[in-house]
Amino acid sequence: MKMARNILLVDDEAQWLRALSVTLKRRVPEAHVDTCMDGRQVLERMQSKKYSLVLLDLTMPFRSGEDILQDIKLNHPNCRVIIVTGVNEIDSAVRCMKRGAYDYFNKAGEVEALVGSVRRALEVIGLEANLEQVRESFFDRELKRPDSFKEIISCEPAVLDRLRYLEVIASSPAPVLIIGESGTGKDVFAKALHQLAYPEQPFEVISLTSMSLEQLRVTLFGSVSLEGGDTPGLVQLAGSGVLYLDEIGELSMDAQSQLVELLEHNQYFPVGAQKPVCSECRIVASSSHDLKALHQQGRFRGDLLYRLNAHELALPPLRERRLDIGLLINHFIDIAAQELNRERPLQPSNLANQLWGYGFPGNLLELKGMVFDAVSRSDNYKLNISAFAEAIQSGANNRQQQLSISFGEQLPTLAEANKALVDEAMSRTASNQTAAARLLGISQSALSRRLTKE
Repeated sequence: MKMARNILLVDDEAQWLRALSVTLKRRVPEAHVDTCMDGRQVLERMQSKKYSLVLLDLTMPFRSGEDILQDIKLNHPNCRVIIVTGVNEIDSAVRCMKRGAYDYFNKAGEVEALVGSVRRALEVIGLEANLEQVRESFFDRELKRPDSFKEIISCEPAVLDRLRYLEVIASSPAPVLIIGESGTGKDVFAKALHQLAYPEQPFEVISLTSMSLEQLRVTLFGSVSLEGGDTPGLVQLAGSGVLYLDEIGELSMDAQSQLVELLEHNQYFPVGAQKPVCSECRIVASSSHDLKALHQQGRFRGDLLYRLNAHELALPPLRERRLDIGLLINHFIDIAAQELNRERPLQPSNLANQLWGYGFPGNLLELKGMVFDAVSRSDNYKLNISAFAEAIQSGANNRQQQLSISFGEQLPTLAEANKALVDEAMSRTASNQTAAARLLGISQSALSRRLTKE
């Protein structure tokens, strides 16, 4: 369920109140906007309904805006208050800011600036609420909604921590960025978030690999035609649910610019449309690339990156999930036996331990393929391990080939050899220090110290 984002507009000018309400409903569609023309009713309204933000006029009959501001901050300290008034006095602005106002605007000013302030206030409120949820659940190791994670098989503490994090951020409307190597199950985690927060709403998926700018615009935003026959895009089809952008790091810079507008203003232009359309869906993006490294290389927009990773979920590769290998093999055996219409063979007791040293470059997808191959070769009693033995031998051969180093007539110094190894590891991992340290067999902090010395 989405976090409540209720806004209360307080002003005795009906025309201004109506105009501002329409503007905010159009520009901030995720918020629920109520109005109040009598300052004496503000606290009563706030007791019956929780408001995240109040836009308050200063000059009203019965009670002044400054007095109402003081009462709000006393009784509802977590509520933000933006002063919107026709009084253009520096003294009143200073007094209001000292009494806890979040911002101060003159009615004759730019509406765009006011809308921007409203959006920033709601973002701050959302971050504070998420932080409070993290604090409350920090020492609670139990999952509140285990039913939402039926497709995720794990007993690894690192994976369980990520499931708890998903529960914490489920109520936030902010985008989620899921990063991890190919085959680590990024799509499964996206579906789990959907089940946690929007189970009754749509879940739409778009793969961004090799997608051009025009393909992206039509697929995401749809199109309109003067002759009728409008085509809805995935943003519209997602409704108030989840739109999953798979492999966002594959997009061109031009195509990335289309997503910035969607994330920043929650609106988009269908192809052929003259007016923007509001979006209400939650954006979840994934990437098997290091987006920060791509940004440093000039291949990924910084403004898009910073909007995407409001919540970042980094999935561990299978080689770091040793405790899960046996569980996953049994899980895939069940699926394979059912799909292949065969008896379920038993997993050898020592198979998982034998696979601990294998790197699983294809992660969960590779293991699933191995199990399906093994089940297809098996009798009705014991799992055929030929597919696993072949993978283990292939991995050993690859490591042996990689360790074969040739030298010229003059040997490099130890310092030169160390630098060459570090440079090669950083190049192979797109400057991802954690992954590079893993290749070198050292800790990330040790690698960081070596890079600092260079």
